[in-house]
Amino acid sequence: MSVRVRYAPSPTGSPHVGNLRTAIYDWLLARKTGGKFLARLEDTDRTPKRYVPEGIYDIEYSLRYLGILPDEWWVTGGPVGPYVQSQRLELYQQYAEQLIASGDAYRCYCTRERLEQIRLEQQAKGEPTGYDRHCRDAAQREAMRLQRLEAEGAEPSSVVRLAMPLEGVTILHDEIRGDITYENRLQDDQVLLKSDGYPTYFLACAVDDHHMGITHILRGDDWLSSAPKLVQVFKALGFAMPKFVHPPLIVGADKKKLSKRHGATQFTWFVEQGYLPEALINFLVLLGWSAGDENRELFTIPELIERFSIEGLSEHPAVFDYEKLNWMNGHYIRASEPGRIIGMCLPYLVKAGMIPPPPPHDAADAEKERYQEELEYARRIILLQQERMKTIAEVTDLVGFFFQELNYPDGYDEKAVAKWFGVPHLKALLAKEIAAYEALPEWTVGNLEAATRAIGEELGVKFGEVIHPTRVATTGRTVGPGLFETLWALGRERVLNRLRTVQEKV
Repeated sequence: MSVRVRYAPSPTGSPHVGNLRTAIYDWLLARKTGGKFLARLEDTDRTPKRYVPEGIYDIEYSLRYLGILPDEWWVTGGPVGPYVQSQRLELYQQYAEQLIASGDAYRCYCTRERLEQIRLEQQAKGEPTGYDRHCRDAAQREAMRLQRLEAEGAEPSSVVRLAMPLEGVTILHDEIRGDITYENRLQDDQVLLKSDGYPTYFLACAVDDHHMGITHILRGDDWLSSAPKLVQVFKALGFAMPKFVHPPLIVGADKKKLSKRHGATQFTWFVEQGYLPEALINFLVLLGWSAGDENRELFTIPELIERFSIEGLSEHPAVFDYEKLNWMNGHYIRASEPGRIIGMCLPYLVKAGMIPPPPPHDAADAEKERYQEELEYARRIILLQQERMKTIAEVTDLVGFFFQELNYPDGYDEKAVAKWFGVPHLKALLAKEIAAYEALPEWTVGNLEAATRAIGEELGVKFGEVIHPTRVATTGRTVGPGLFETLWALGRERVLNRLRTVQEKV
């Protein structure tokens, strides 16, 4: 049987990194086996605080950013659509009626007030909370319904509940953990169809996975506690059971489930910060999966497709290490084509006001020329910092001094000034550099280094005592890319202006 897997997000907001890890596992399994990767929108929870329609865009954007586009989904359609659950309500209602007819489900007319009262009483007694099956007996249920009709003059709304077996056990076979046994008496009668006609996860998931031919269900192991209810729905409807795979929970450094208290968890935040797709895929895959190479952490996407297997998944929680992600992302930034990194960095510089946005098509030629000059300047300095970036968003801090209008003492690091502007040869150094740099026939890294070394020899000082005052005078700081690459990127005019300003004021 050809593998068919599905990613089934709910539009409750921007997707969590844990959800995207599941999607990546689905995609890798499909690509490894030559199967199909589906995406299905589970939008049946219409609670105002949980239903976030615009979250659909973030879901789509996240999949596109990672480059793991589904073979079938609500965007492109497919042979087993629609791929949006709110468009399949009639199908769920038909199966709910089938379950009622077979005795595997029943209608429940209990009010919210009664359910809340039951929950409070159970909590007071220290008992597990759950429905008390008040409406499960058919005769009692019908008598209650007639009584309400007579009292209220209208048929009350109802939900459909699963008639969970009261004895015996339900066994779930998990491809990672093996057989897991649940006592039926400890499970409550789950709502399958709500009073508004929308299904809950258990009914919709079973129906859709059957009709869409899903062979493997990959979902976080926090779903294990409710697994017996889903298994019973599959059995009651006579559906073939797919293979269940529950990758381990992602936790923070404190070993608790990853949440906002550990740092950002929404996937779009990582995109906004400039984490590359290949870094995110590599990092997230290793949160719960191993290729068997204990010391290896960097894998290309083709390598992950080739080596991925369910057998490599762990049952132990995986720690989300933000520092490791930064290290990994820095590696992929350095390995990337320069043009790609330039293109990713430019929007950050525009947003920070360091360079203007592209001029409109009908802009004057002079405006277009100015923009091209600034764009070329930005390209030069981005390339200087590519080796130092851990995230693309860092570019504004790393290149800020290139765009900053330095006017001593404004923009200069006080400690750097105190240390290097007090050297006795500063005045002579600045004068000689201004003259030498102004006279250079070509503004190249090699020419700048040769001229500066000659000045140091002429002054009779160590080269470091030339390098550091020059860096502070031209950048306002003591750290940065190589000095001569920095001077080259700044350009002759900026370098001379900054040297002259320091010469006049210090």
